[in-house]
Amino acid sequence: MLCNLPLTRAVVDLVLTAPASDDERAMIARNPSLPADVVVLLAADPDPEVREGIAYRADLGPAERRALAVDPDPKVRLALSVHPVLSEEERAAIDYEVPMDRGFSHWPAPSVPRAPEDVRRDALSAHPMLRRKAARAHSLPPDLVARLADDEDLGVRVTLAQNHPDAPAALLLRSFLEYTGPDRSHLATRPNFPTTRLAVFADHEDPEVRALAVRDSETAPAVVERLTRDPDPAVRAAAARHPNLPLPRLTELLDDEELAHPAAANPALDVAEIRRLAWTLGDPAGPCVDTLI
Repeated sequence: MLCNLPLTRAVVDLVLTAPASDDERAMIARNPSLPADVVVLLAADPDPEVREGIAYRADLGPAERRALAVDPDPKVRLALSVHPVLSEEERAAIDYEVPMDRGFSHWPAPSVPRAPEDVRRDALSAHPMLRRKAARAHSLPPDLVARLADDEDLGVRVTLAQNHPDAPAALLLRSFLEYTGPDRSHLATRPNFPTTRLAVFADHEDPEVRALAVRDSETAPAVVERLTRDPDPAVRAAAARHPNLPLPRLTELLDDEELAHPAAANPALDVAEIRRLAWTLGDPAGPCVDTLI
């Protein structure tokens, strides 16, 4: 409630005077209803988390912006550096650090799309955080998609790959290979993620990358069979489902305690084997199984 609901002056004063209320001051720092005099007061708060919240406010005055631009805390300076009223020159004058330890995730399309001119301004900015913000736009036009797909910042490229419905296949694969943070697996679910020429990753040191090889329908049978013995269980399971898995190995895996289930889902299984498995497992559907198959 302190973050989002309109605040009365009595509530604001209670937060400001309550003992040990640092967390609550940080909560009200971004509240749109915060009175102007309290914005000025909190811009000089001793808690950097409070100052960081204030630095994002659109109604921040010039004097407060100048002070926060040279704040001793790097998170405060970073927050101020993306303020919408700053020019590119003013942003460049701030000593900010672009974080690389954050996850670059999929964002749902907003109910109210951003104005195209705002998105374009951010996409063309020299500030990586603003380009990352632009890369989240699902409606980014083709020229900006091409520009941001070749951006020097990993965060921009991965954010674009995670969010744009027409993210190029080359960008998706590159992002998957370079990014190892949260939601990495989501990249492989994107519409244009490649499904060919992936067998070259069968010997990669990263098991998630090795697993790409079994997404390729043309991966050689011998490679697929080898991957069913991979040190990583997810790779083994994926290989057990590959249609190029040699039949002797597939038959062997049907009796394997670990891989029987993924092997049973292999599309290369013939009808006779499917019938045998259905009856062996005592499917409750009984005779209907045979008639359906």
